[in-house]
Amino acid sequence: MRTLIGPIDEGSAPVFVSAHAYERGGVNAIPIALAAFLGDKLGIAFETTVVQANIACHTGADGYSRLARQARFEGCVDKGRSYVMVDDFVGQGGTLANLRGWIEHQGSRVVGAVALTGKPYSAKLNPSSEQLYELREKHGRDFEDWWRAEFGHSFDCLTRSEARYLARSSDADAIRNRLDAAS
Repeated sequence: MRTLIGPIDEGSAPVFVSAHAYERGGVNAIPIALAAFLGDKLGIAFETTVVQANIACHTGADGYSRLARQARFEGCVDKGRSYVMVDDFVGQGGTLANLRGWIEHQGSRVVGAVALTGKPYSAKLNPSSEQLYELREKHGRDFEDWWRAEFGHSFDCLTRSEARYLARSSDADAIRNRLDAAS
């Protein structure tokens, strides 16, 4: 974590922010507990007011369900501040991607992410340019336009795992049908 964060200057140290959320069984407190632990060990602040604002039911969900029910966040972040995102598990990485988008929309920046565990193919969050090209070639620009209208972002904002998942789907209509059924 020290390597990721770099030197800690008084006014420029990043803040840990967790992706803690309400789930079927209650509040998933693992991410905020990890953020608090890392903050205490490294002498870095952690944000407690940012929470997932909807129940996305990602635990145990398949890829289409995760894509159909994306996480939304609310809380306080300081404009211009740097944040390190913290989560307990990375499946497709969508929760962290949604958290990053929300933080950046507030005028702040994300400098990294850490999770306790995850899928090996989700270790890198950003999709490669080759993946994006493959996805666009296979499903077409019309599908990306539909995606943007449906989810508010283009394929560039997908995670590497999400782009991989969609590229493996047979066609755009099959994706739309599966997303509709999952939502």
